[in-house]
Amino acid sequence: MLHDPYLPLFGNKCIGLTNGILDMHGPVRVPTWTTLNTTAAKGATSITLSVPVDWVAGEEIAIASTSFNGRETDKRTIVSIDRTVE
Repeated sequence: MLHDPYLPLFGNKCIGLTNGILDMHGPVRVPTWTTLNTTAAKGATSITLSVPVDWVAGEEIAIASTSFNGRETDKRTIVSIDRTVE
């Protein structure tokens, strides 16, 4: 779906505005996003990432859906980080 009735000017999967200023705050993150190394099953309480990240417990992350439905995205609060390297 290219357009969404809730975002008629911009479509889906974007941060956009008209006649305004986008001012974002927070620490610089490298990488800014990553992919899962393995599929997370429905109801999973942990995820395995493809690269190391600098996240800390208490922060919130968004986990995007693999479908085209942007409303299937999950928001989770990080409880702990296991920095195991195999």
